[in-house]
Amino acid sequence: MGEGLTAAEITADLRALGLRPGDDVLVHSSLSSLGWVEGGAETVIDALLAAVLPSGTVLMPALTGSPDDGPDRPPRMDVRHTPCASWIGRIPEAFRRRPEVRRSLHPTHSVTAIGERAQWYTTGHERCDMPCGPGSPYVRLMDRGGYILLLGCTQESNTSLHALEELADVPYHLQEAVTDAVVIDEAGREIVVSGRLHWWGWKRCFSRVDEPLRQAGVMREGKVGKAHARLINASGLRDVVLPLLRADPLYLLSDEAREAFLRTRG
Repeated sequence: MGEGLTAAEITADLRALGLRPGDDVLVHSSLSSLGWVEGGAETVIDALLAAVLPSGTVLMPALTGSPDDGPDRPPRMDVRHTPCASWIGRIPEAFRRRPEVRRSLHPTHSVTAIGERAQWYTTGHERCDMPCGPGSPYVRLMDRGGYILLLGCTQESNTSLHALEELADVPYHLQEAVTDAVVIDEAGREIVVSGRLHWWGWKRCFSRVDEPLRQAGVMREGKVGKAHARLINASGLRDVVLPLLRADPLYLLSDEAREAFLRTRG
């Protein structure tokens, strides 16, 4: 390896992990975990696209929500200009800025995409009653049998687990009241997006899904550069975790949050 990690080297590691041309992959990432990358975030994006294009699709979260969002403080998101939240990292923001990217019209949990099915994944998100539920890019990825790549980050970054919380209708996840948020589309038109937003504050322990996913054989692990990476079959994630949530709706809460939530229910 040269002085820094190259796009070709990252692509080779992604192929060794299991990504192939034609795959659709939702990427959560930590740039610093890879080690020094020549060209930084743009190089990582080039490598991801090279791994799955021309017939595949790369998706990334473009999250913008905050604990203040709700009926009294409805969020407003401009699909052309609103940046990704800083806490999801530098790679998603660099991806969002690419001219060929498509971004779904959701006020808090939008997704960006480049590739063969980018339009299909991002269309209609504004009509979803829940940020990550049926009809969202997160569930469409499960329906299509795509992949979730945790590139140098843990399950705590896996937004698709929120999708499963919504599919299971867990009691701690969504606000009761509907919020009328505003999204500005690519043409500058304001669209009112009505739905239930996330209820922040309940600490999760998403890492507990690692072992069930390993046992089910739906997650491959390996190195990409210096980063530990997890490649998860999205439909397999649903098959494994959704029954666990239906059997125990508080399964993904931390032990402390579970106890606190149960106290609120008397």
